[in-house]
Amino acid sequence: MDSMAIFQTLISVVPVQDVVYVAALCGVCAALMPWLPVPASAASVYGRVYLALNLLAQNFRNVANRTKPGSAPGKDGGGGPAIMLLLGLGTVTVLGACTLAGSTASINTAELAADAGAIDFAAQAIEAIPGLSAHLSADQVARVNEALGRIRTVTAQINAASGGAIDIETGRGWGAALAGAFQSILTVAGTVASALDPAVAGYITTAGQIIPLIEAAVGLTPATVMATTAVGDAPAVRAALYRGL
Repeated sequence: MDSMAIFQTLISVVPVQDVVYVAALCGVCAALMPWLPVPASAASVYGRVYLALNLLAQNFRNVANRTKPGSAPGKDGGGGPAIMLLLGLGTVTVLGACTLAGSTASINTAELAADAGAIDFAAQAIEAIPGLSAHLSADQVARVNEALGRIRTVTAQINAASGGAIDIETGRGWGAALAGAFQSILTVAGTVASALDPAVAGYITTAGQIIPLIEAAVGLTPATVMATTAVGDAPAVRAALYRGL
């Protein structure tokens, strides 16, 4: 498999919101490669790291040091100084990628706002189930009300930013707050409501499906889980929540 095919495969498995990290990593490697000594052997520790960095740099199409290890006079990077140099460069590369991503990456609020609206609607629908409050303790009622307040606050913040873009950390904070508050309502009120009326149980189950969807939308879900999360089902889940109990 050639270098471009490897890079395209890597991109295909990287979450969309993390692609900027890969691009930044390639760019930094491209800037560093012309300064690295060519290793005498590709089998050495330095040679293997050199090949990996060179692969990333070549995919950025901005690298001059394409000489293969062992094909020209070079230095064996297996020694301490060269390895320390690589470790230092690796640290700079990672930090550079994170800084670039942190300053330029963002999350579009359109999907986030749609999920937040559906969560707000479902939370109020569950809380308004007739007779529910009578079967909840004072502490449970307080927890539900607190969660409802958090959902309303975060939803209002998202709606205020709707149509624009926000930084990743803000989006993840909103996503985590919505998921946590809605999960509290499902745990406290949803469990009791399902026991009171079996017909409500199906709605509660559907409501729970939006939590991993909103986590995936803001990048809170690990890549291995995101690959199996049916993000495309988000519109269907939201529609089901709006249909009500």
